[in-house]
Amino acid sequence: MTRSPLPLRPSTLDRYVVFELLGPFFFGVAAFTGIMLASNVLFELINLMVHVGIPISVVLEVIGLKLPEMVFYTFPMSMLLAALLAFGRLSGESEITAMRAQGLSIFRIAAPVLLVAALVSGLTIALDEYVVPGATWQAKKVLYEAQHHERMPSQRDNVFYDEMENGRLARSFYARHFDGRRMEGVVVQEFEGDRLVRIIQAKDAFWAGNGWVFDQGTLYQMAPDGDFRYVLHFDRQIIHLKPSLMQLSSDNREPMEMNLRQLGRHIHLLEEAGHSGGEIHDLEVQWQQKLSIPFASLVFALVGTPLGLRNHRSSNSLSLGLSILIIFVYYVAMFIFTAMGQTGAIQPAVAAWLPNILTGGLGLLLLIRASRS
Repeated sequence: MTRSPLPLRPSTLDRYVVFELLGPFFFGVAAFTGIMLASNVLFELINLMVHVGIPISVVLEVIGLKLPEMVFYTFPMSMLLAALLAFGRLSGESEITAMRAQGLSIFRIAAPVLLVAALVSGLTIALDEYVVPGATWQAKKVLYEAQHHERMPSQRDNVFYDEMENGRLARSFYARHFDGRRMEGVVVQEFEGDRLVRIIQAKDAFWAGNGWVFDQGTLYQMAPDGDFRYVLHFDRQIIHLKPSLMQLSSDNREPMEMNLRQLGRHIHLLEEAGHSGGEIHDLEVQWQQKLSIPFASLVFALVGTPLGLRNHRSSNSLSLGLSILIIFVYYVAMFIFTAMGQTGAIQPAVAAWLPNILTGGLGLLLLIRASRS
């Protein structure tokens, strides 16, 4: 056996440990994904099948499309379970003792597990970047069309948009209908401080490159006492609203339905429109979590490896129960820090990564302690 801490080529030991890891990992993926599908998706689909009458083929299609999103969350959980079960069996059969008698350190024995966990983290990021957004969006479309018996509209009704300046509302925009190019039934309210100073109504509006062109409209200039100072009718008028209105109005997706680039662009457009505070913090936390949650695989491997190093036999049910407890504590911490990040109590990046930092730090300490025993 090689004793190199970082072998360039996998040794027999590496292949053996990875083989022990893969079975529990795939079992965990199947078990945790099944639990999440049943609790988050299946009950709702069965309810729709019974009360709305959507066919079983649609139920199966939506389940298949939601699988990538579920796997995004279950890969880290499965890595924890795999490390606990694999090292629990190796320790219970005294194979860890035999490896250490050959002069191998705990860090050397754990190296292939941590490498697999890093690869799983990278795979999870790629899955969320290239598969999850499209599949989740398609699942929404399929379910909408099955419920309403019509294609999901690409157009939007009742578009709202606010422009902020120095943290205060400068303009409030409303359009009754948006077809992707032209707004219909447009109303703009303009403010100076806390006072409404102008109302603009128009039949329709479109972006012309240098401003918004309002057609067949009326401008109401407000006096300080709230009465109309004058009313102006126009056939065509250029209104200088920010161009981000067009792009934000076209964004009709939730963060899970966007990849990193799309969500980052959405945040930038909101900031360009003057938005700040909780709305931006919430989206920034979710952007960071698209990276931090996949890296929980590596964190859970750090925790699961030393906890699995037992000198006695223990049941698989104990490992499963321990993994569920650790996952529960991790996600409770994640929800708490997410709430703190959304309110601005801590930075969004800190909120997203702190559960990983704390859990990974604990795992590293446990690994160091196990190497000294």
